[in-house]
Amino acid sequence: MTVNRLIFVLSVILSFLNGTALTAQRPSDAVQWLSWDEGMAKAGKEGKKVLVYVYTQSCGWCRKMETETFHQTAITQLVRNNFVPVRLNAAEQSDLDFNGKTYKYVQSGSKGYHTLVAEVLNGRMSFPSLVFMDEAQQTLQSIAGYKTAEEFLPIAMYYGNGFYKTMPWSAFQKKYASGN
Repeated sequence: MTVNRLIFVLSVILSFLNGTALTAQRPSDAVQWLSWDEGMAKAGKEGKKVLVYVYTQSCGWCRKMETETFHQTAITQLVRNNFVPVRLNAAEQSDLDFNGKTYKYVQSGSKGYHTLVAEVLNGRMSFPSLVFMDEAQQTLQSIAGYKTAEEFLPIAMYYGNGFYKTMPWSAFQKKYASGN
């Protein structure tokens, strides 16, 4: 058995041990999000991947994802073990630094947006969105839209466990679906 296959099998087994994979937790046991500055500093210091959750205060699907998806045992464990979780408000009004550049809030009509959000989402301003970054804080993938726990888990496993380095997403999906 190859190392990647062993890691995959162990990840699936650990996720589903004792039927706790997608069971809800107390709110205090949910993903513990950090601010942009805190999270990026921690990721740089620890050399960990980053999961950026981009949201807005007025987004109903964002609230649903926070209260349902990010309160599942397997999700919390996977995020804790593989990522530094960063929560980024698309309407953040303070300046934020990234890769030697300062990003600002821009007023646009009665609302506005943060230029850092536009940068990490490649201009696709849709909420909620997820951005997976590698240990060098380079974007691996940004994914728009609400994800259930069942949808989010394999995506987070793919990036968190490094499968993206050795196989395309379509091959991983087949492997994940078959449990091999």
